[in-house]
Amino acid sequence: MADIVLEVKNLHTTFFSDSGTVPAVDGVDFVLERGHTLGIVGESGSGKSVTSLSVIGLLMGTTGRITEGEILLDGEDITKYSEKQRRKLRGSKISMIFQEPMTSLNPVMKIGRQIREKILQHQKISRSAADGEVIRLLRMTGLPRVERIVNEFPFQLSGGQRQRVMIALALACSPEILIADEPTTALDVTIQAQILTLMEQLKKETGTSILFITHDFGVVAEVCDDVVVMYCGRIVEKGTVMDIFRKTAHPYTEGLLNSIPKIGVRAEELEVIPGNVPNPKYMPKGCKFSDRCKYCFARCLEEEPGFADLGGGHFSRCWRSFPDFKEQEAE
Repeated sequence: MADIVLEVKNLHTTFFSDSGTVPAVDGVDFVLERGHTLGIVGESGSGKSVTSLSVIGLLMGTTGRITEGEILLDGEDITKYSEKQRRKLRGSKISMIFQEPMTSLNPVMKIGRQIREKILQHQKISRSAADGEVIRLLRMTGLPRVERIVNEFPFQLSGGQRQRVMIALALACSPEILIADEPTTALDVTIQAQILTLMEQLKKETGTSILFITHDFGVVAEVCDDVVVMYCGRIVEKGTVMDIFRKTAHPYTEGLLNSIPKIGVRAEELEVIPGNVPNPKYMPKGCKFSDRCKYCFARCLEEEPGFADLGGGHFSRCWRSFPDFKEQEAE
């Protein structure tokens, strides 16, 4: 049996407004094994970030809430936790790296104080011991001149340096799970590579499991062990990273992979997925990807498929993945 640190079961997260309800996450299931990296991939609006915010409990202050499902951390359902319990959990057992470090760090608080504040919140140690831990964490991320950086403000650092500070902040208190929500989006390619290498190295050193939110399949291939592909708040395909790249089953996953430029292949235009993600308030009948799918046939327009088990933990939510596909298509 795999050592599972996080298990999400039938998660539904809904946003409520005067104009109606919006199901942002609709029946999501996945597991994160200890010491592994699970990638959650999809276009903007697919429900990736809302899933991660649901897991860490950062929906307060919004109109969204978890309406159904379980989030099991070491076998315990944290959806039943009070807000006080959630605050204690965040930072100590689950931490998060956000997309843009400049808006995630406090611009009027020095770097060292921001990290020290988190350490003192969750650990019963002296201020001097906490200051020593701040230096250790910053050095662990490969930052130079850390003795000066602790007394600097975020605006005095580069984008890559701020992201390393965010990683140090997230790893304070040695969390079991690190949620990385597109942590390299705002960085140039060379800094992206450094940050990904750093995260992989720290995962091996600390044993932390990583939930990696991204839209970049290149990043997925680099750092992930397992992958779930999301569309319209649902998982449409899940499996190991090798399954997703070499045994692609869902047309949406195929479209995302085909849209990536390939070295050595000349083309007049990049392949694209036609159309747009549908409005979650007005979902089409049947398969939610049907109006953008080049393989769509009659049943796709009328009935939404469940998961087809392709073996080895590989699943696809597509009628073409079922054994009786040819008979369905002929109907």
